[in-house]
Amino acid sequence: MTTLALRGRVVTEKEVWDWGTVLVEGGKISAVSREQLDADETLDVGEGFLAPGFVDLQVNGAFGVDVVAHPDNLHELSAKLLTTGVTSYLPTMVSLPLDRYPALLSEISLDAKTGAEPLGLHLEGPFINPAKRGAHPEENVSPPDAEALRAMLAAASVRMVTLAPELPGAGELVKVATRRDAVVSVGHSDATFEETLEALDSGVRSVTHLFNAMSPLHHRDPGVPGAALTHPEAVCGIIADGRHVHPGMVRLAYEKLGPDRLYLVTDAMSAAGMDAGDYALVDRRVRMSDGVPRLEDGTIAGSVLLMDEALRNTLAFTGCSLPEAVRMAATTPARLIGEDGRKGRLALGCDADVVALSPDLTIEAIWSRGVLRYDQRLGAAGVTDPRGA
Repeated sequence: MTTLALRGRVVTEKEVWDWGTVLVEGGKISAVSREQLDADETLDVGEGFLAPGFVDLQVNGAFGVDVVAHPDNLHELSAKLLTTGVTSYLPTMVSLPLDRYPALLSEISLDAKTGAEPLGLHLEGPFINPAKRGAHPEENVSPPDAEALRAMLAAASVRMVTLAPELPGAGELVKVATRRDAVVSVGHSDATFEETLEALDSGVRSVTHLFNAMSPLHHRDPGVPGAALTHPEAVCGIIADGRHVHPGMVRLAYEKLGPDRLYLVTDAMSAAGMDAGDYALVDRRVRMSDGVPRLEDGTIAGSVLLMDEALRNTLAFTGCSLPEAVRMAATTPARLIGEDGRKGRLALGCDADVVALSPDLTIEAIWSRGVLRYDQRLGAAGVTDPRGA
């Protein structure tokens, strides 16, 4: 079995080594060392950084592909996400009529041998609060239905379920999902501070895109955000694009939660990585201009954020260290869904998902399970950068 030594400035969970080696064998990391380790093949990234591949738990689509509208093109989405540093992700389905789920779930293939690895699905709805539905069509929002959720969980590998815990019957959904090892996340919710705390004490573990599509943070009525920021165990996703959440609020969340309880998501939709124009979000037309995708009524419909941009934004917004930013982009989301034994870390036995970053933190190369899948300097290694890098 051949070995590959990747050398450069290694980003560990706590610090950046000025120089080190990540040794790859059989698609796995067989050693991480400050020493020069011998191998059959060696690649030195010089002053560049070696970091774990990013893990995005909320991707509705990107590069012209919508997860729901184009389930047969998921392999194309997976390939192009690699150019953003994402090596693992959860394809995310926004709310649909209940009768559409069985057929659609059977159509979605989570097999992506040459791209970012789909780790399972994220069901963002349909059991959400109509008052906080955002871009979700009102007619697709459904009251909690335990039997419907059981059928969804039986039909596909679901790793995360976003729901509104204040709805009657939502507690049963939390039990159904957690029994199937799916992470339940508060989102699109008008829950009070007290209702959210109760949910977080009763099996709900996460908060979906903190501050967005939820009861607001108010000094007399803290709502979902207040509960998320004060609960000792809540793990929160955040869209760090400077548009969905003000940079000051990103910093507040980071300072309160820290890098082990705050994780970066893109909430990307099909317009991400594309030029201005009209794009699909399930069955709805979205116009993207000035970097913001909107429905005809002006409602923001997902984001066009890419994960490498989110990483750089988070460093600028919060003043955190590079290892902390990488934990928020890789380690913390992997740990939330129970994948940190093989994803999101440069550690012995983990999958060799490695991102080479330039000194200015742009993507230079990507290894997915030990195979070079993208090299910006060569222009292609299985996939070209659709952004023209």
